[in-house]
Amino acid sequence: MSRFSVVAAIQSPTLLNILARSDEWHFRAYPLGDHEGLQEASMLTVPTWNHEIDPTPQAVLVCSPEHFRRARRFWPEAKLLWVMHNGYQKHLLPAEFEEGAAGAVCFSQLVGWLQSAGRRSMPFYFLSPAYEPDPVWQWAPNNLWSLRSRPGTRGDDREGVVPALVRGVSHTFYGQDQPAGFASGAKKAHLLSSCSGFLSALPRGAGFGLAEHEAFAAGVPVVGGWWGDLREELSPSYWALSDDLRKVADASRRLCESPDGADELSRLGLDYIRAYRSAARMNDTIREFVSRIG
Repeated sequence: MSRFSVVAAIQSPTLLNILARSDEWHFRAYPLGDHEGLQEASMLTVPTWNHEIDPTPQAVLVCSPEHFRRARRFWPEAKLLWVMHNGYQKHLLPAEFEEGAAGAVCFSQLVGWLQSAGRRSMPFYFLSPAYEPDPVWQWAPNNLWSLRSRPGTRGDDREGVVPALVRGVSHTFYGQDQPAGFASGAKKAHLLSSCSGFLSALPRGAGFGLAEHEAFAAGVPVVGGWWGDLREELSPSYWALSDDLRKVADASRRLCESPDGADELSRLGLDYIRAYRSAARMNDTIREFVSRIG
């Protein structure tokens, strides 16, 4: 029996690499636009859909109007699904495409709920990206860092307030639109192995947090505000996350100055990855998706 065939627009290459690991579907990427100049695209390992050897996709994952229009033109019989990376109104499926969409895909239950509240007739499908726990992290003083993979994707107050609050604490923001520049795979591996912690500036309505989950999986303490489903899934003992940004600043300084308490955060983050971001859970959510959409 052939596997369900999915093509995803190239917009979040790191995420696509994770989803493609599952044997529950035939997963390919395709350049549908809106990715030109994206340095993260150099890290894509997913094969590009080839009409000569790959089956016609039964579903296509899109996350911009340009993706939607091109996918409809290229594969008129495929089911188009809008990928929700966060729950903000401006990133909901535009009303003009609602009739032609088969639903929305999200990576947190919170974002699915926000999408459903905005488009009550639109079904949503939850997928859980998987990470392998790999505790390589060692504490180092005064070395807090953050990462924005794709430029211009957010604009929440935390992105401006968090760096201001930790002024005086040694921290570096990486990204192709940041002064420190794009962090290659080798650079990220080095940062994950030796730092004070990862500083998250994700907004409250963010759905997932790829860099944050890489940090959790490496055992790196993550400091920032709550986002997505973490409040329900992460231990309440995780003291470095708070909606009070002054507490975030205090936790940042504490992590930079001393390893006291950092090992506890490392352990709790790894426990969370094992409990909620396993390959088995990802495969379960993909099977449910295929069962419902297919």
